[in-house]
This record gives sequence, C-alpha cells and structure tokens, in this order.
Amino acid sequence: MTTDVPTRAVRPNRVTLSRVAEEAGVSVATASKVINGRGGVGTATRRRIEAIVDQIGYVSVGERERPVRGKREPLIELVVDTLSNPYTLALLSGAVGAAETAQVAIVTRKLSAVGEQSPLKWAQRLARGGRIGVIEVTSEFSVEREKALRSVGLPVVLIDPLGLPRTSMVSVGATNWAGGLEATTHLIELGHTDIAYIGGPSIAACDVARTHGYNAAMQQAGLSIDLSEVLHGPFTFEHGLEAGLQILTRPVRPTAIFATSDVTAMGVMEAARTLGIAVPEQLSIVGFDNTMLASTSSPRLTTVHQPVEEIGRTAVETVQKMARGESLPSKRVELATHLVVRDSTAPPSR
Repeated sequence: MTTDVPTRAVRPNRVTLSRVAEEAGVSVATASKVINGRGGVGTATRRRIEAIVDQIGYVSVGERERPVRGKREPLIELVVDTLSNPYTLALLSGAVGAAETAQVAIVTRKLSAVGEQSPLKWAQRLARGGRIGVIEVTSEFSVEREKALRSVGLPVVLIDPLGLPRTSMVSVGATNWAGGLEATTHLIELGHTDIAYIGGPSIAACDVARTHGYNAAMQQAGLSIDLSEVLHGPFTFEHGLEAGLQILTRPVRPTAIFATSDVTAMGVMEAARTLGIAVPEQLSIVGFDNTMLASTSSPRLTTVHQPVEEIGRTAVETVQKMARGESLPSKRVELATHLVVRDSTAPPSR
C-alpha cells in the first residue's frame, strides 16, 4: 500500500551547463566546447571550466541519457551495508529478477567502498558509467550523497534507511509498525505478559516503527514496559546473542522475546541454548523478516513475514520510472507484513 499523496514526476535538480558557464564566467558555447572536447578555447579557460565541472558535479545530458535511451545496457547501482545478511540476499534476488525482466543490470557495492571517495566524484563516475539510478539498502542516510546524485541527475530510492531522510526522498519498505504489533499480540494471546524486545539500530526508521508496534500491543493489553530498557544494536547474530544472554540472566527473566530480525532471533536462540533454556517450552521467540533462516532453524522460527524480494523488485521498478521522468503515485511505498507461526512460540510454562 502507499502512504503518501500522488506526486509529480520526480526529476533530480541536476546541475546545468548554464550554471557551469556562469560559475566559470564564460558563455554556454565556450563551456560546451570544453565539455565535449572541442578546440578553440585557451588553456587557462579550459582548466577553469574543467575545475568547475568537478567542483559542482556536472554531467552532460548526453552522458546521463545515453544508457536510458541508447543501445547501451542501463545499470542500477545497489548500495548495501553487508552481503552476509539473509535479508540483503533476499532483497538482491528480487532486484535482480526485476532487472532481468526490464533488461537492466544491477551493480552491487558496499557502503564502505562508497565512503572512500567524495560524494560528487562518486556520483559523477556513476552517471558517466551508465547508471540510471541508485538504490541504497539499510545504509545511513547521507544528505551529501543525495545532493551529489541530484546534481548529476541520478534518482535514488531508499530501503529501510538508518536515520530519517527528508520527506522529499523516495523510499520503499514494509508495514513495520503493524508487524511489530502483530508479533507482540501473538505472544500476548498465547498468555505471555513478560515480553522483551531486542531492537536493531536505534536510528533505523524500520526499527523505530517495530519498537512502537511492540509498545502499542503491550499498552493495549495493559502491560507496562520501559522502552529505555530495550537493547538496540545491529541486525546481527552477535547482537542477538549478547542481548539474549543479558536479558535471560536477569533475576526475573521474560517468558518471551521479540527480536528485530531473523538473524538477531538466531542469536537469541543460541543464548537460550547456552543457558539451558528450552525453546519454546521455557522461552518463546519471534523474529522479523521470514528469511530462509526462519524455516530451517531448530525449532523453526515464528516470524513476521515482510515481502523482501518484492521490496527489491519495487525499488528497481521505481528507479526506472524516475529515470524516465515518469510520475510516481507516492514517494513512500509500504508493502504489507503478516505473521508466520511456526515452532518457536508456545504458551508460557506454568
């Protein structure tokens, strides 16, 4: 479903040739000669114009539109924080599937590699290298990267960003609040009253929504909680293990734990195994994502299904529409979640 009003065509505010000429103090014709490698321009003037091009991030219309309208294969840059997370792999599967259908290629890059160069240089290289847009997955939102991509005319789509981007940004995700509410409600309906939540990064928009969904379910059931006690960390097995050990060794331990992701829930399961706590007989565990980990763990994990592959497909389709200058029905698309009940949850032991 969508959660925003219809918008006009999303066209990045790219840097124009006129601005290059203005900044360099020359005519548009002179600037065009330099950019297109033609002669008739003095060495000092040429160098000044080239410096301005690099400084403000100019990429010519021909360089940008050649992959979109020409015979060259269009490319979409997909930036991820890690390739070892099952969530990322599922999302990449959906993105590649959509790209194959549209005869577009996906280039995957880790965020750490992007950070090694200036945003403008990175954006210019992408635009000149055949990219028609960028998808950022679970990465820390950067105003500098956004401005750089806009300056070269490349659209960007965010998926579960760390930090809240500006409302002008286009993003795709899941109904995280509803998922957090349903996961916690399931545990409450089983009879659990002491339910802990292990969160992801506290600045992640998706985790903020899941935390609020958990809180809403507890409040509706009349169960008091202290959100300051929620342990936040990365979406990793190690975070789940560390937080699980801390929570399960408290004087009064909870009878159920809702974890922010499947891989985090796996860490909680390992913490329970280490402490000799049986799942689900003595501890119920719910995850979030419904990756392949959930159906192959022992016991099989009850988890919130979010359509990760569909999110990847939607992001690719959205970038293509933006690259063609088409209107979008919304700047924010949220795909529905639902709970998948398996073997890791049961009524609390008496």
